[in-house]
Amino acid sequence: MSAEFERFWNFSVRTYRSDGVPEASLSLQNDYGADVNMLLYCCWVGVVAGRFDGDLFARASQFSTLWANHVVIPLRSSRTWMKHSGCAVEPMQTDACMELRDGIKSVEFEAEKLQQEALQSLLSVSEPRALDRNQILSDMKENLKQYATYASFDVCSDVETKFNVVIDAALAG
Repeated sequence: MSAEFERFWNFSVRTYRSDGVPEASLSLQNDYGADVNMLLYCCWVGVVAGRFDGDLFARASQFSTLWANHVVIPLRSSRTWMKHSGCAVEPMQTDACMELRDGIKSVEFEAEKLQQEALQSLLSVSEPRALDRNQILSDMKENLKQYATYASFDVCSDVETKFNVVIDAALAG
């Protein structure tokens, strides 16, 4: 990948830190079962390469689903359980349990970073893309719709509104 492109991880961190993006992303995750890393990947691919070709989308979505189901989601589930009730179970020492929870959170973060690095490695771009904002916007929306179909959720008005929050932040960079 050319040095002119923003790395997927940097793109994700920048986008996710924007106003409203954490809430929109977590709502898509919790309410619709979306993989936040795939949502961000759909946008990043839209910026650096355009619309998914079938092979890239298939490889990315299959890998991401496998990694999320076997690594990220179990870590998140453990961390969330510990936060809400697990560290209050007798005779568990709350401070030690919360320290372990913080460690799990760090491992979960690293697992997501590895997922993003693997996703980035799937895309090969030989030359810079002309940055026509309207085309990028259209490509991101189509990539997100393709992912929604794959993940079996409809792009209803609520989903579209949340997609737009993420898209607007992605385009702001």
